[in-house]
Formats: sequence, C-alpha cells, structure tokens
Amino acid sequence: MLKRLSILLLMISLHFGCKNELAEIREVLEKDLPAEIAFDVEIHYTDSSILKVRVEAPVMERQRRGVRMVEHFTDGVYAEFFDAQEQLVSWVESDRAIRNDTEKKIYLYDNVILINITGDTLMTEELIWDERAERIYNNRFFRFSNANEEIYGYRFNSNQEFTEYSFSRGAGFLNPESISGAGEN
Repeated sequence: MLKRLSILLLMISLHFGCKNELAEIREVLEKDLPAEIAFDVEIHYTDSSILKVRVEAPVMERQRRGVRMVEHFTDGVYAEFFDAQEQLVSWVESDRAIRNDTEKKIYLYDNVILINITGDTLMTEELIWDERAERIYNNRFFRFSNANEEIYGYRFNSNQEFTEYSFSRGAGFLNPESISGAGEN
C-alpha cells in the first residue's frame, strides 16, 4: 500500500512539475528579446543546393517578438536572383527592408529598384517579396521602363526572377516599332 501511495505521489508531482516547466518555457518564448545586430551580412537562399537568392546588407538587426522573428535592414539591402543554372537574372535594392520570418516575406521600402538582365527596370517606394510563393509585387505607384516603353501605374506582380510580370492600372508610352506589325507597309 505504501509503495502504491509513493508511486502515486511521484506521478502527481511529476505531472504538476511538467506543467510549471511548460508554463515557464511558454512565458520565456512569448517575451521580446533584445535585438541582435550583425554587420556586413551575406545570406544565401538555396533549394536542393542550387543558389536561388543572395542578399547583402551593411546592417541587419534581428529581434524576436513573441514567437515571431523580425529582421530589419536599416541601412539598405541588395539581393540577386538566380535561375536553375545559377545564372544571375535580376537584382533589387532598397534603402531599407524588413523580413518577417513567420510570413516568409520581405518588405522593401524607399528607393526600391528592381532590374533584370534584359534591362527592364521597376522603380517604386515599396515592394513585397513573398519567399514562399516566389513572387514580387506591390499595390503602390511604380515606374517601369525598358528600351521600348515607359509605364506608370499601380499593382505590379512578377516572379522573383523578374522575367514574367504584369501590371494593373497602368498607363505609359510605347515605342510604335515595338508593337507587332507596326511600321510595316
């Protein structure tokens, strides 16, 4: 009887002990922690050992807010995008950026310039890079230009390589020779 009672008391104490530890762990995880700061950062994003994106920043400040990790690139950011053969296909830079690890999104702000290898250029004040969907988009004003056209508008959407893109609510100037069949007699 005494043996059974000892085992029962041990099980009860273990049960309550685990709850307290779990509560303490949860409390620690929910706290905001002091920021970590790194200088001259270079981050490589790969998929099956193939380089997809390379990011450079002079300063990165990482802070955990509850269970969410947020990275601030306060002094600008530069990123290069690569195709399946690891050839450079586009690059983007901005004066500042914020990466939300939970959302897997990077928000680029202020003087954002996106360029691909054919010279297509997008300029805007805000651009969102969705890492999961591998898309770049915005719902803000933009200016797009290449050798044949200049377009101003809102709502830009592209693959992350900036090789396939679309615009909504845009207006601009087209070179008549760039339009199929134009200039032919």
